[in-house]
Formats: sequence, structure tokens, C-alpha cells
Amino acid sequence: MKCIRIITVVVFACIIVLPVVFFNFTPNVASSIDNRMLTEFPLTDGAAGSDLTAELESYVNDRIGFRDEMIIGYTVLNDRLFGKMVHPSYSYGKDGYVFGAGITTAKNAYSEFHEAFADMVLSIQNYCEARGVPFLFVFNPAKPAVLTEYLPDGVRYDRSWVDRFFDALDARGVRYVDNTQTLRTKTEEGEVVYNQKYDANHWNDLGAYYGTNAILEELQRDFPSVHVNGTADLNMDYELKTSLPVSEFPIHEMVPAFTLKSAVDLAAGELYKNELEMHPSYQTFGYYVNQEADMAGAPRLLSFQGSYMNVFGCKFMANGVREYIHVHDYQNILEFPYYYNIFQPDCVVFEVAEYTFNNEYFNYEKMLQLDMNPVLSSVTGEGRPRQDAKLDRNQISVESGAQLTKISWNTDANCEYAWLLLEREYDMRKTDAGYEVTVLTDDWNLHREKLQIAAADAANVTIYQ
Repeated sequence: MKCIRIITVVVFACIIVLPVVFFNFTPNVASSIDNRMLTEFPLTDGAAGSDLTAELESYVNDRIGFRDEMIIGYTVLNDRLFGKMVHPSYSYGKDGYVFGAGITTAKNAYSEFHEAFADMVLSIQNYCEARGVPFLFVFNPAKPAVLTEYLPDGVRYDRSWVDRFFDALDARGVRYVDNTQTLRTKTEEGEVVYNQKYDANHWNDLGAYYGTNAILEELQRDFPSVHVNGTADLNMDYELKTSLPVSEFPIHEMVPAFTLKSAVDLAAGELYKNELEMHPSYQTFGYYVNQEADMAGAPRLLSFQGSYMNVFGCKFMANGVREYIHVHDYQNILEFPYYYNIFQPDCVVFEVAEYTFNNEYFNYEKMLQLDMNPVLSSVTGEGRPRQDAKLDRNQISVESGAQLTKISWNTDANCEYAWLLLEREYDMRKTDAGYEVTVLTDDWNLHREKLQIAAADAANVTIYQ
């Protein structure tokens, strides 16, 4: 009996002490269970929030030893015994369907944010159309919007704000594709465009196939050479998934796993990654070149997109156009001219998922401040006379990389807009030291002898040469 007591004490002591012994002090670490950064010690660098007790509690809860193991054990136990999903990233719907934990209860009432977003989309469309480049906005629905009947009892998925947002786009004359009805129709026809369990927040390969075809069909109106994918383009297979993404929660589900039969070269994307400016939290970039001979007349597409397209849609889009350049949208779209100037696309797509309409992904204040250059000819046509001036070459500084070159005009001139003129026109952006623009190094090397700068103020346009 005494031996049993000793063993019991030792076991309980280990349960209490070992999580403390294995406390995770490592800074800047992400959790593989709930796909987020763990809380940092609140007194680091002497900084602390208004509620130090709550911050310390969050820090201990996140860093305690065996946290991930305890979470997965607790989650599996609840699933097996009570059929309940208690995972921090997921929740159960009806018939075993899995949804994102926050999506089923998310409230996104229509607000000034959505009005500002619609204004931003219109501004980008106007920017593209002024340069003769077709623009398309794409809206991809969240899983609950298509599989509403599988949401838990008592959950009302209110997306009335979506209708108001489309009304705002219609009022502004924005061209868009809404894939909600595309995916609902396919679901009603018996197609499985969202998995039952695996990946609670995105469409699957079949959904991406239908959704990207809707995009390509719309682009085909501008470029008949755009290729809309068919089943003959794909190897359509299925693969077994045994756990939910970024989780060890066990499942057993066969999900679509499509591959292209044709060869698409991704190597170009690697050439730019080290030189391209991107938001530190949103770094996904790709550059696909379609090697098919019959794509010679197809367009070069610049796409700003989120995880729906980054993870699943890329291969289908790459098979439809000659060149497919994609940038992680979110905060990067607010620097739209930077990317446009570099890649000079034939058409532009801006894709957004339903649940990303918030300040974390698209900064509200920056949307309000978005001010992109008009084309130079439109400014001179507004009654501003043109005058010539000598360019001080000492004011020009150049930073050349293997792929990209930054040209800076270091001036205290107070301009409304400024442009770099080489073989083509590039928009310069305001900096503390003057104005700057980034172009392809090849373009700079070929045309730098033709360098001119145009600057517009309220009275006139000056061409420095």
C-alpha cells in the first residue's frame, strides 16, 4: 500500500513539475496546433500592456511544457467520448463537417471599411483601364456560405454585408466575378468542392478547378487566347488525409489531388524573391511561364491573391495564360503601382476570400490614403502647360540588383505626381528624400540613356531631361 502511495505521489509530481521543467522560453515561435505565434513575455524590452496579469497568464498558457500534446489529447478525448470539437482552430458542424472555429460565429456588419474597400478596388480598376489593361475583381466565398445547411444547430451565418458590398461595386461600375453561385451550383449537382473535414477554410482542388475556370472564362472575353481548363488537362486523383492541417487531429478522408499534364515553368519566381519588396507577413510570390506553343498570344497576368489561390488555384491559372505572376494580396495590394511598374502586365486580377475583409489583412487607413498616379498624358490634357528643364544627374541614384533596379530622384521639389520616362512611363512614389521607382534591371540597362523625369504640380508639367 505504501508503495502505491509513493508511486501515486511521484506520478502526480511529474504531472505538475514536468510541464514547468519543459517550459518553452524560445522567442518568436509558432504553434503547429493552432497556426499562430505564441505569446511573447510581456516585460521584454521593458514593454507591457495595460493588463499585465492577463498578458502573463496568456504567456504561461502558451509556453507551458507539453502544451501541444495536452491540447491534442484533450481534443481527441472530447471527440471520441462526446463527439465535440474543442480544437482552437476548428469546430464541428452537422454530419461530421468541420469548419473554422471563428467563421461560424463571425460577425462582419457592413461598415465604412467595406465602402473604403470598394473605393480601393475602383481606384485600381481605373488605374489599369487608364493604361489599357483589363482588370477583374474576384470574390471567393467561405465554406459556410456554400455548405450552410451543415452548420451547427443554432448558428445563423449572416453574410448580408456581402450583398451590400456587391451593391457598392455595382454602383461604382467595378467588374467582378463572384464564385459563390458557381460553387453552390456545383454542390447542388453533387460535386464536392469543399472537403467534409480536411481544410476547413478553403475550397479543395475540385472547387479551385471550377472557380478558376470562372475567372479564365471572364478573362477570355478580353483575350480569346486564354485557355479554360478541361478534364483533359489534368491528372485527377485523390489522396488520403489523416489529420487536419496545422494539427494532429486525426481524420480519414480522401480528397482531390489534381496535377497538370502540361509543363509550367516556376523557376522565374525564384529570381525575384530576394529583391522584391513585400509585406513581412505576406510573402507568397510566384512567376509561372507556360511553355505550350499555342499560348503565344495569351496574356501576361498579374494576380493579387490570398490562400484560396496561393495553395489551390495556382496550377489552374498558370495553365490558362502565357505568364502568370502572383503576389500575396492583403497589405501588398496597397502598393499596387510598385508591382505594376515592374511587371507591366496585360491584365490584372485581384482575388479576395470572404473572411479576409478586415483591418488585419487590408489596412483601413492606408486604403483611405491610396493615391495612385494618373497617366502623364491625362495630366497634360488638364490645361497644365508643359515646360522643359535640365535634369541634374547628381540627383539621380541607382541601386541595381540581378533582376530589379531602384531609381531615386533625390529632390526637394514639391510635386503632385512624378514619372520616370525610359522606353515607357513608370510611376514614381514619394519618399522622404524625393521620389523613387523600381523597374526590371534589363529594362534599365537597355534604356537608361533615354532617362527623363516628368513632374506635375498644380500649375504645369515639367519634363527634366
